[in-house]
Amino acid sequence: MYTSLASLQQLFSRYSLPVALRLGLLIAICSSTAFAQIGGIDSDPGEPGTGGVNTIQGNIFVPGGRRLGLRAQVKLRPVTGGAEQYQLSDDSGAFSFRRLTGGSYTLIIDAGKDYEVTVESVDIIQPARRRGDPGIVVPVNIELRLKSNVSPGKVGTVDASGGGAPEAAVDLYKQAVESSKAGDRKKAIEQLKQAVTIYPNFMTALNELGVQYMALQEWRKAAEALRAALKIGPEAFHPRLNYGIVLFQLKDYKAAAAELQIAVQKDSSSVVAHFQFGRALVNVGNYDAAEKELKQSISIDGGESAEAHRYLGAVYIEKRDSVRAADELDAYLKLAPNAKDADRIRAIIKDLRSQASAKHG
Repeated sequence: MYTSLASLQQLFSRYSLPVALRLGLLIAICSSTAFAQIGGIDSDPGEPGTGGVNTIQGNIFVPGGRRLGLRAQVKLRPVTGGAEQYQLSDDSGAFSFRRLTGGSYTLIIDAGKDYEVTVESVDIIQPARRRGDPGIVVPVNIELRLKSNVSPGKVGTVDASGGGAPEAAVDLYKQAVESSKAGDRKKAIEQLKQAVTIYPNFMTALNELGVQYMALQEWRKAAEALRAALKIGPEAFHPRLNYGIVLFQLKDYKAAAAELQIAVQKDSSSVVAHFQFGRALVNVGNYDAAEKELKQSISIDGGESAEAHRYLGAVYIEKRDSVRAADELDAYLKLAPNAKDADRIRAIIKDLRSQASAKHG
């Protein structure tokens, strides 16, 4: 027999857990917020790369400093030989190659007939590391060149993201990116504000300003910047995704779900968009739709999305499916064995298994 809602609340109270959504311990801030600023598609999460633990995280820009508004072909070639890897960037020009060993690589970017094929060298200098240490992430920003027979006005129909911005604004944006990489987010914010003052329609800078506020958990300031970005570029994916995440943090779950649904429609390949939409749906009580979105995020990510399993556990508890709830929480712990609340989750799994056994006994 399934535990009643009151009994579940007593159970979670016994383990010193919050009772929000009946399984509040499952509702955590996802670390994927940072992904939203750059996007990127890991075309095959099961691909071993070159057998290492490092990542090349790239962003493609067009002349003028705006992000590429289409998918480009990106090849990664180890300088010392070995298999060439290939993927498409996302529609903002973001890409990533994971599981790489230290060494030298060549990136080859083909963005179509309007741009020159660009070749970039990348070195992964891996310091001495102990077993189990995480790898390093090497950021790469690549600016394409127009072919000689193409004028800037021929590329795209709406220049909403910042193309055509004065050089001073573009320079400030690039400085802000470097400040953020160095960990000085307050300096990055000031530089981005200056860039937007010079060029108010600099959508990419406004989105990045929102991202910096998100990192500082200044959610209302982030919302203001992202709303401004969306007024300039309502079709842009990343400001829409980021805005949905911010609304979730502000506990406006219904509005968050509406924004994140649009984000999923704009990029159905985004793990982050499906996950964020799924957890917003959990909070508005639409468990069937939440289940679908969370499963989709897990499918795209090759089953490695730990937080999605955690949320699915909450969904199945609400749907009174103790077997699947326990299975999802087990999957979560396999991916996050050192979670701070691991012992409490194990206790809940044990209780869920007991429920299932009693029902079928």
